[in-house]
Amino acid sequence: MTVIEPFEPFVGLHCETTATTNLLRHAGLPVSEPMVFGLGEGLSFAVLVFKNAPAPFIAGRSRPEQVTRTLAETLGIELDVRQTRSPARAWRNIADAVDAGRPVAAKLDAHFLDYYSGDHFAGHYLAVYGYDDDCVWVVDSMAGVQRVHRDSFEKARLWRGPMASNALTWTVTAVSAVDWPTAVRAAIAGNSADNLNPPIRSFGARGIRKAAELAPRWVDTIPEPSTQLPLMAHLMEHGGTGGGLFRAIYRDFLLEVAERLGSLELKRCAALFDQAADLWTQVAAALDRAGHQGTPSLQHAADLMSRVADVEESAFTRLADWAGPPSARS
Repeated sequence: MTVIEPFEPFVGLHCETTATTNLLRHAGLPVSEPMVFGLGEGLSFAVLVFKNAPAPFIAGRSRPEQVTRTLAETLGIELDVRQTRSPARAWRNIADAVDAGRPVAAKLDAHFLDYYSGDHFAGHYLAVYGYDDDCVWVVDSMAGVQRVHRDSFEKARLWRGPMASNALTWTVTAVSAVDWPTAVRAAIAGNSADNLNPPIRSFGARGIRKAAELAPRWVDTIPEPSTQLPLMAHLMEHGGTGGGLFRAIYRDFLLEVAERLGSLELKRCAALFDQAADLWTQVAAALDRAGHQGTPSLQHAADLMSRVADVEESAFTRLADWAGPPSARS
């Protein structure tokens, strides 16, 4: 048996940021999950239509792994990212890190985990900090500290399907010192620019308004709306988002850096994201009701999304003014 000691597991709200926060804390950088999310420029919006998917997917964060990669760039953290289709090499990427006393983040299909009973979802992340001949010690935002059978764990990592990433792992080497004011301004400037000037209409505040236009028709365009609309609502509110489609996590990031930097303006912007989080929770509730009530609840969800688009556009405009241009990133 090889287990990293001492190791203090951290169980967060979102899978990727939980994994990365565990790695950074063990490496000597005592960050919070909201700080990881915010410095990783994680807040986003997209309404996505995937081929063969029964319903649109509403995303509230940047694409998978991008939070960790952006965070590493902003803070100057060294990432050791590995992928392989070789079962032997995949296991060595886990065991070698743990043997060296370094927890490792792993991406896998949650469907195969011993404690998970849901469908295939290969976009899940957890942190590994130990193993023996039969089990792997993990920290998972869905289930806390767990032991997973090695066979199940490896099957989950090597599964081929949507969102799978060939046994993806990463470890970190944290920096000894961080220029927090520079890092915060760079992250806020970048995240604000992405949301105010998205590359296509399905992203940012424009994407929220597009979703508001589409929503009243979902009862007719989505097969089995009585099932799919409540599922959409559940994922928005409870699918590792921290509530309010990640807006509550970003609010907490702004409150933390406002305290660190003594900024009243960041506190005001945090209040706007608190409002946005509440509105997104109401959107999810309306979509859930729409599964049975149909168009009236969808129209209410659309009206709420139009309101939240205005709130978020205002918040990101103020943040952009506070942070300066994204080119200020060092």
